Amino acid sequence: MKKAFFPVLLALLLIFAMIPASVMAATAPSAADLKTPPVISNLEIHDDGSGFVWLEVTVKTPANVLNAIDYYENHELGYNQAGYIGGIELQYSIDGKEAEVSGLGFSPNYDQGADGTWNGIFETEYLDELHVDSAVKASARYTGADANGDIRYSDWSNELTLNEKVDFNASQWAQDELAEADRLGLIPDSLKNADLTKPITRAEFAAVSVRAYEALSGEKAQPVASNPFTDTSDAEVLKAFNVGVTNGVSATKFEPNTLLNREQAATMLTRVYKKVALDGWTLADDASFTLDYQKGAAFADDAMISGWAKDSVYFMASKGIINGVGDNKFAPKATTEAEKAIGYAQATREQAIAIATRMVKNL
Repeated sequence: MKKAFFPVLLALLLIFAMIPASVMAATAPSAADLKTPPVISNLEIHDDGSGFVWLEVTVKTPANVLNAIDYYENHELGYNQAGYIGGIELQYSIDGKEAEVSGLGFSPNYDQGADGTWNGIFETEYLDELHVDSAVKASARYTGADANGDIRYSDWSNELTLNEKVDFNASQWAQDELAEADRLGLIPDSLKNADLTKPITRAEFAAVSVRAYEALSGEKAQPVASNPFTDTSDAEVLKAFNVGVTNGVSATKFEPNTLLNREQAATMLTRVYKKVALDGWTLADDASFTLDYQKGAAFADDAMISGWAKDSVYFMASKGIINGVGDNKFAPKATTEAEKAIGYAQATREQAIAIATRMVKNL
């Protein structure tokens, strides 16, 4: 491959769900399956030292998309009732320039390796502009055709950023972790320009939890089909509810604007972990599942931690994800009017995003 024809290479590392084609359901894909986007993570820049600089990004293909590809390949169909998936596109911008799109066909049933990975190569016009310190934004989508043979696309995946020079409206201590969170796609759009020193609401933390779930699982969360709440129709809340990250304060109320406390934050993120790591876990049968961790010494205010939150609090503390507040206290919640008045035990937006970042990295 000559440099004149491929000025800058973008190596796309595709990590597919580890489901052998032989055991995958051979059901015809639906139009909704073909709209499902990939989930991307681990955006990196590489330089081989001889003038070739490229991007590497991990792409996770959801199980229903793998089934669609498997069905198309095994049935040797040009099209079926819904169409098919036949390629992937990477959309990227470098140092704030106009976004470019590069496409590449792929056949994961034939091309992916035994470890579920597959390498693709993209071209870009940024010969002299991509370097190890470049600020990059990237997202991906599947391409294919509908039943009439017309080109169709999935939705775009989550967007990742790398080396973006962002001055978050946040405390100095949080800047590095917020930059990492942004790179991992953990900051919801609703919070990117917000004052992150302010307390976080239940709805805002639901959105952060959804991003953490997507980053850990490689699956896109979907809103629950029938909204049980009368006080919110927030899509991120409905995704979090569907995943099992959170439930309402009653059968019909969510209280989206109520401020979150520290034991609630620990519990919601622990549920994200359980959903990803414990096969078959649901919120309804949570009591049937056990977390494997070494519990440390009890916090001095252990008696103030709600019974339903204790396992989550100590699990998160054991993993170094959420720590105490000093004097060996956890500060799980405010119990007096005076504590409520000073915001005792409230989780701020920057704290919430920071612990979600630690969870994705540590677990």
